[in-house]
Amino acid sequence: GVNTAMASGAQNIGFAIPVNRAKRAIGSVERTGRITAPYLGIRYLMVTEDLAKQQDLPVAYGALIRGSEEGPGVVPGSPAEKASLLAEDIILEMGGERLDPEHPLWVAIQRYAPGETVRLTVRRGGQTLTFSVTLAERPEQP
Repeated sequence: GVNTAMASGAQNIGFAIPVNRAKRAIGSVERTGRITAPYLGIRYLMVTEDLAKQQDLPVAYGALIRGSEEGPGVVPGSPAEKASLLAEDIILEMGGERLDPEHPLWVAIQRYAPGETVRLTVRRGGQTLTFSVTLAERPEQP
């Protein structure tokens, strides 16, 4: 990893950026002149057993697409909308990796670069569906 901070007064605890993340950032700068991040374009909740029971969900893992006061579950014009994802869909897997609180969606997304296409396994109603989504570059926040 790349060391980023060290607290010498606290038993020399150190913090580091994982080397694979640093390599992606360097590659991004080499290709585009700046650091870019992948973007799916959803708001979601990671499904836990408690949430599944409370909401009567069909599965106890995954990422539940759900809007909030900050905006809709699927951002208009986003890769998620272009792939036909809908609010209340539950993304079960990304690129074959099962999503759960120990393996959250945001971590899975970071394994890809903008422009890469990834397969999503999604639970919609009583069906399990597969979607291909091409990730975009995360837009700058205003």
